[in-house]
Amino acid sequence: MKVAVVLNGISLEKDNFYRNYFPAIAIVSPPQVFETRSANDAVALASKAVDKRFDIIFAAGGDGTLNQVVNGVLQGREDASNLPAIGVIPIGIGNDFARGMEIKAEPAELTQLIKNFKPTNIDAGIVRFTTKEGNEAQQYFVNIAELGMGPEVVRKVLASDRIFGLGMSYFQAIVATFFTHSAVEVKLVADQWHWQGKLRTLAIANSKYLGHGLCIAPHAIPDDGIFEAVVYGKVSLFDFLRHSSTLKQGKKVEHPEVTYRQVRRIAMTSATECPIEADGELLGWLPASVEMLPRKLKFLI
Repeated sequence: MKVAVVLNGISLEKDNFYRNYFPAIAIVSPPQVFETRSANDAVALASKAVDKRFDIIFAAGGDGTLNQVVNGVLQGREDASNLPAIGVIPIGIGNDFARGMEIKAEPAELTQLIKNFKPTNIDAGIVRFTTKEGNEAQQYFVNIAELGMGPEVVRKVLASDRIFGLGMSYFQAIVATFFTHSAVEVKLVADQWHWQGKLRTLAIANSKYLGHGLCIAPHAIPDDGIFEAVVYGKVSLFDFLRHSSTLKQGKKVEHPEVTYRQVRRIAMTSATECPIEADGELLGWLPASVEMLPRKLKFLI
C-alpha cells in the first residue's frame, strides 16, 4: 500500500499534521508527503503522485487543497480506469466537503480507513468557463460550484484576517456582499428546466455544505449521479438572515425566490459580467456550463 499526502505547506495546521496524522498513517504505511509552497502547487503535486502509482492520495488541508488534488488526479486522465483513491484529512479552513461526507479529523479513524481500504465511487463535476482573455477553460470539483454572490464572498473571506473564526468571516462576508452586490440577470438552461431572472446566487451542489457549515443543498448526494441546483433570486438581506438558521439546520428554505431543482447539466449565460467559483476556488466568468461526471472518483470515506 503506497500512500501519498499532499499537504498545505503554509497551513497553521502543518505541525499538527506531522505530530498526529503522519504517525497514524505510518502505522499502516509510511507516507510520502508532498508540501505545497504556493497557491496552485497541489495540482502538480497530486499529478506527480498519480504518475508514481500511489494507491491513495490524501489532501491534507481545506476544500481548496482537496479541489486541487482532484484536479491533479483527473486532468489529462479523464478516460483512465486505474486512478488512485483520494482521501481528505480535514485540517484546513472551510472543510465543507468533509462535513457533508461526515469525515472527521480523528487520527485513529484515519488509521482504520487505510487498513480497511474500501474506496467508494463518488460523483465529480466539470465546470467549463470563460477566462479573462475570453478563452474557454475547465476545472473539476467535488463539492459545489457557485455563481452570483459566491465568488465575491470567497474574495472577501480570503482577504479577511479571520480573527473571529472562519464561520464568522463567512457570515460577515455574506452580509457585506448583500450591500455591494447587485442581482445579475442570468439565463439558466438545464435538462428539463429553464430559469431566467435576477439572481443573487446559484449553487450547483454535489454535496450539501458551503460557507463553513451552511447547508445550501440538503438533498445533494455525492454518489447519485445528479446535482441539486439551488437558485436564490431577488432575496433580501432580511430574508436571508431570517432563514440562516434553517440553512444551519439542514432544511430547505421556503421562499418564493428560492428554487431547488435536480440537474445533470446546466448552461449559464449573462449579458453582464458574472463570475463563477468551485469549491472556494475562483475560476472565471460566464458563459459557463457545469456537467455531472457520475461516480468518477474513488474516495476513502
